[in-house]
Amino acid sequence: MSRQPDFSTAPRCSRVPAWESLAVGAGLVAVVLAAGGAWRAREEAQSARSRLTEVRREVEAAAARQRILEARARGPARGLAAAEAPPARIVADLASAIPAGVRLERLLIDYLRDGALEMHVVARDAASWDRLLARLEGAPCLREVQPGPEAREGEVRTVVRARWVGGGP
Repeated sequence: MSRQPDFSTAPRCSRVPAWESLAVGAGLVAVVLAAGGAWRAREEAQSARSRLTEVRREVEAAAARQRILEARARGPARGLAAAEAPPARIVADLASAIPAGVRLERLLIDYLRDGALEMHVVARDAASWDRLLARLEGAPCLREVQPGPEAREGEVRTVVRARWVGGGP
């Protein structure tokens, strides 16, 4: 006789050991934590890239400002536009061109007309006046020197117009 299985008995339940369930649960927790860490790292990397771009723009702007300041510092008033020139620079350039015997009574600087100057001068005599005109016309910082009307007896009082272009001594 052959032995046949007894179907009347209940099948045995296969039980998963508790340590395997804990290991699977711990593995799932580790995967979730790793995914969260990876997500945060990705966001931090994107933030760092955007900040780097911003810092590079700031560095380029600062380098451009530095080049402008270095160009100005290389020489007095060289490359300096009349609209950017400080009044002290213009007055210093004019003072170096005014000879003895001539007094500058009034100076008007028109920055809107690209450094147009109007100088009210008093020369002690005609010879001083002539020296003044020669020096103003020869000054590297001035262009378009236009003397006003003059009377050659005694002291000479008049207005001289010119344009300051920089590049003084």
